[in-house]
Amino acid sequence: MRDFFKTFVLFSIGVCVALILSEITIRTVAPQRVSTGRSLVEPDEYLVYKLAKNQSVTYTLGEFQVTEATNSIGLRDHEVGPKKPTTYRVLGLGDSFSFASGVELEETYFKKLELSLSDKWERNVEVVNGAVWGYSLLQEVRFLKKYGLQLQPDAAIIGYYVGNDFFDSYDLFDEQGNPTVIVKDGDLVSRVVADDPNAIRYSTARIRAFLATHSHLYCFLRERLSDVIVRLGLANPPPPPDFCAKEFDEHLQKGWELNQRLLHEAADFTRARKLRLIVVILPAIYQVYPDMWYQEISRLKIDSSLYDLEKPQRILREFCSQNQIECVDMLPALRRRQNERDLFYRVDSHPTPKGHHVMADSLAKYFSDHTIRTFGADRLQAASARHP
Repeated sequence: MRDFFKTFVLFSIGVCVALILSEITIRTVAPQRVSTGRSLVEPDEYLVYKLAKNQSVTYTLGEFQVTEATNSIGLRDHEVGPKKPTTYRVLGLGDSFSFASGVELEETYFKKLELSLSDKWERNVEVVNGAVWGYSLLQEVRFLKKYGLQLQPDAAIIGYYVGNDFFDSYDLFDEQGNPTVIVKDGDLVSRVVADDPNAIRYSTARIRAFLATHSHLYCFLRERLSDVIVRLGLANPPPPPDFCAKEFDEHLQKGWELNQRLLHEAADFTRARKLRLIVVILPAIYQVYPDMWYQEISRLKIDSSLYDLEKPQRILREFCSQNQIECVDMLPALRRRQNERDLFYRVDSHPTPKGHHVMADSLAKYFSDHTIRTFGADRLQAASARHP
């Protein structure tokens, strides 16, 4: 027994020394951006959750480190005061693609659009970032109706990310009408995990959070482990992107039907108040880089004939056209630059600052080409007449 204890102690010391040396080596040779979590949310009875006011965190993943800060009304933006008579104000809505995970505030397509339109129109233009990471179209429409008018917008943009917006609204509540996510200790968590404190992910959450914020070795291994496990056949590979399937399954079809009703609701709400509404279609990374898609379906042995990469954009454009809703598809502009391989973060899959710049240029061109023919232009022209 004594020999076993001695062996165990020596083994444990050896493991600790190896881990310490590995940590020192990674910090020296390949330092990682240790993760920091987001504690920017608070519960909201109507929206399930919203951004808390006057908060600031440094959010870090392997590919980026950015500051995410909220203002006094709980938006990731500068302070927003009463709108001046000469100002044209746009309210931007969306999920993490529009909130802009991975880029600083001034690098977001909302803020780049603001700068571009101010230069083009030679008038003060404000694009307010009302997007919230993790939001569904349901939450965005509710935000528009409950809080949007307080910001006095002349127009509203809804950033529709095809990667998950087809089903997020449908998945926000369960069959009993309870939200599937809740705020717990300042963080957004799955209700299933929160209700089961014995779940492995729940019981190890604090340990993983500590390692993610302190250990370069942990972050290094975490970035690579999941792919290694899949390649070794020890876990199932990620499922194919069903939102690009030629035939939606029942889950996606119900989600799309709900979204159509929500888009109708948003259109009716803005028209009644003479606000301009523009749906901006945001593509997934492998729609912009089709070679990534073909590599993936080859690796996963997927029948490519069952999928159509451009279906999400097509059905959205057709729906908006049939219902006289303005729509801007970002896929063509980004795909024209697909030879530039840095439009998206390769692991995180959100747009980089360059990707946001491309989207802002495309959207600014649309605004400039179409504003004169839409309501909202009368306000811009009236302001110009009053203040030459």
